Amino acid sequence: MNRLLLFVLVLAGAMFAEEPPKTMTKLEVILQSPDAPAGSFATKPKVFYRAGNRYCRVEEAPDPDQGIHGLMIINEPDWWMVNLFSKTARHGVDPGPTFNCRQVIFANGTPQSLDDESKQIMQLEFGRELEFFKGRGAIPNKGPVLQTKETTGYTVTVGTTTLALFTYGTPGRPLAVSQQRNGKNDIYWYSGYGEMNFDPKLFAKPENVKIEESK
Repeated sequence: MNRLLLFVLVLAGAMFAEEPPKTMTKLEVILQSPDAPAGSFATKPKVFYRAGNRYCRVEEAPDPDQGIHGLMIINEPDWWMVNLFSKTARHGVDPGPTFNCRQVIFANGTPQSLDDESKQIMQLEFGRELEFFKGRGAIPNKGPVLQTKETTGYTVTVGTTTLALFTYGTPGRPLAVSQQRNGKNDIYWYSGYGEMNFDPKLFAKPENVKIEESK
């Protein structure tokens, strides 16, 4: 289940003595990558939820070959890594002093081996895609037709890496986000993206599982 930590990293951020948010973002993505053969677990859908800076949740598809059905819940400062197959979970507490959950899109390497370029790329998060590109001065341009949809494209270069976002509709919603790096092109395709009322049950301590405390 450690692979979930590539997408959800507990880092410094917002104070958690705040009012619960009124809304949350839900999105579903599928990875297309030369490192992910068609039909492999890596290409199966993942569902992300995020609300404010405190609440994050990732739902993975079942992986029967590995005996894992992964679920990650973060309700700062607490987090739970759950295996729904075995009905077990690991619980930990973010030591602080400040708290923020993040949902990194492209994690190149491990937290111990990140160069400056990779650290900048990790600022691109699910649920905050437009914020990242607009914050770096990306100018919207007419994009290609993707999956029969007219798109608007945003591009940012970070070192030797090119990041691109394609949105559709009004207001713009992500349809695809890509990373061109080291001769490879990784793309996340969005099959759903929207705002809904905040549901605190999605970020609560998991029930009906055996929980082990993380040391």
